[in-house]
Amino acid sequence: MTLFLLGLVLIVAGGASTALTRRSRRASADIPYQLLVGAGCALAIVDAARVLATGTPRAAAMHATMPGGDWRIGIDALSAVFLLAVLAVGAMCAFSGTRDLADERDARAGDTARSTWFTQLAFSVLIAAIALVVAARTVVVFLGAWEIMAISSYVLIVTHHEDADVRRSGLIYLVATHTATLALFAMFALWQAPASDWSFDALASASPSLHANVIATVLLLALVGFGFKAGVVPMHFWLPPAHASAPSHVSALMSGIVIKTGIYGLLRVLLLLGGAPAWWGWVVLGLGVASGVLGVLWALAQHDTKRLLAYHSVENIGIILMGIGAGALGVAHGSPTIAVLGFGGGLSHTLNHALFKSLLFLGAGAVYRATGTRNMEELGGLAKRMPLTWLGFAVGAAAIVGLPPFNGFVSEWLVYQGLFATGESAKLTRLALLGIPALALIGALALACFAKVAGVVFLGAPRTAHAREATERGGGALAPMLALAMACIGLGIVPVLGISLVKSAAQQLSGLEGDAFPQAVISDAWAISLLALAVLVLSAGLWTIRRALLRRRTVRRDATWACGYGGVTPRMQYTASSFAAPLLDVFGPLSGARVERGVAALHTRTIDLVLDGIVLPLWGMLHKGALRMRGIQHGRLHFYLLYVLAALLVLLGYLALWSRL
Repeated sequence: MTLFLLGLVLIVAGGASTALTRRSRRASADIPYQLLVGAGCALAIVDAARVLATGTPRAAAMHATMPGGDWRIGIDALSAVFLLAVLAVGAMCAFSGTRDLADERDARAGDTARSTWFTQLAFSVLIAAIALVVAARTVVVFLGAWEIMAISSYVLIVTHHEDADVRRSGLIYLVATHTATLALFAMFALWQAPASDWSFDALASASPSLHANVIATVLLLALVGFGFKAGVVPMHFWLPPAHASAPSHVSALMSGIVIKTGIYGLLRVLLLLGGAPAWWGWVVLGLGVASGVLGVLWALAQHDTKRLLAYHSVENIGIILMGIGAGALGVAHGSPTIAVLGFGGGLSHTLNHALFKSLLFLGAGAVYRATGTRNMEELGGLAKRMPLTWLGFAVGAAAIVGLPPFNGFVSEWLVYQGLFATGESAKLTRLALLGIPALALIGALALACFAKVAGVVFLGAPRTAHAREATERGGGALAPMLALAMACIGLGIVPVLGISLVKSAAQQLSGLEGDAFPQAVISDAWAISLLALAVLVLSAGLWTIRRALLRRRTVRRDATWACGYGGVTPRMQYTASSFAAPLLDVFGPLSGARVERGVAALHTRTIDLVLDGIVLPLWGMLHKGALRMRGIQHGRLHFYLLYVLAALLVLLGYLALWSRL
């Protein structure tokens, strides 16, 4: 664990180094930050790679005089999978963010330089805090790192705090994340009551002695606490505004990594409890279906590229939960094949989503930097002006849709196979009937959504001067994108590589010994990926031959027929609204799209059904109630003593009633 801890120190030191160079305007001023963060991530990832290679967990402890016992950290197969994603994606986002922040620092007045270095410091602290969350082995270390992660995320979300919408997004996030933290405090307090100390080992030892009602409460509190962080419907409402408000490299880390700590927490609780009742598996599966279907539907209605990608994070969390739900049901009903495929699919999609979603957010950030807008209706034709950004975004889009030979296909294939395997168990047939159609619907809507994004943003003709004047960014911004794109392609072409990374953790969660992963599933995934790769290579070859033949001929190029109009204009193209309208009409008000018809145009706007329809109205009612209760604070001491006496009587009555029960 020495390399792991040293790596975290270097990551934080990299962020601190920006305070020393904050007054410099030279491009070389960011080199210490990049070197230290990159070296720290590389060192910390070594211990995780060793655990996956050898299967031997690592641990370290430090004596602490504070309440809560010694501080312990460790890396097992489950932690190692998440650490790979945290450190690899964290480094790529840090490198990309350096260019973004440098552009912003150079473009604005000197007072912005302060926020720039502080943003880099908070970003490095966030990476280290996430790594510590997944390595924690005591409640005190876990919750401490969890709170540091929450606060540093808030600091990054409100980077551009001069904007009122950004401050509002930060406040919503802060309320949601601390609601989740309160649920986790309650969960650990309830769980620790019969345990000897606050270590995870003590919690695991005490789990068999817990009453069924206590276990149910722990599992439900875990769903609330970790569900908020993961962005599970209906606890997702903080996620789209937060990701849209944050700088793009921060959005990439939050969507690719931060929300995955919620998934890690659920799996860690499941592992410490030694499994979960069947009802919990059905609840998780149901939440996964709801998050997947509604997340992609709401994404389809968006016109803001970053909000669209944020809702797709909700969708992909749903797919991950579907795998976890299938795995939990497999364990509960004694079906090892279903269990290992479900958990394997969920973990694999966790890793793959971290790669392609961070790639997509970095691509969206590059488009925003080049055009100054995130509104798809103002873009178009960027493929010719930003070809490398288009290439990286296209790879991420194909991966998130689940097309072979990209990594998203492999993880969704595992989830599908886990659902299909339920045919072997009469008790779990309902799992296939619910999960398979839902996963197919999610894939179809995701394909339509990214066809909209790719077509409206990158293809066609530029709709505004912003799009016409866009230019490709430098290598410092493109290199992390292309590296992530290569990872998506590599894990798709060689699916056994990605599966081998999560296999040990899947078997650990399933309670199985040895190599229990079905080899036929891996072979089929490999065959499909190679076939798709062959089709792509053949298509590229034919396209190359065609171009070579056309060079020898004179090719006449004419304008597109304008159907009797004087000429084709950008207004004749499909807009994001018109492209999605036929599909959104099928789902009606559930899509969150609201149509506004004018004299000369039709426009759609979107609302979040949970935030705008439930949370904000309830918050308004609470605010009004609080204002009405201000009258009891009138400064008279004898009334305050009566309040204390009344509260004491209520508590005594509660204790008397509880003792009789």
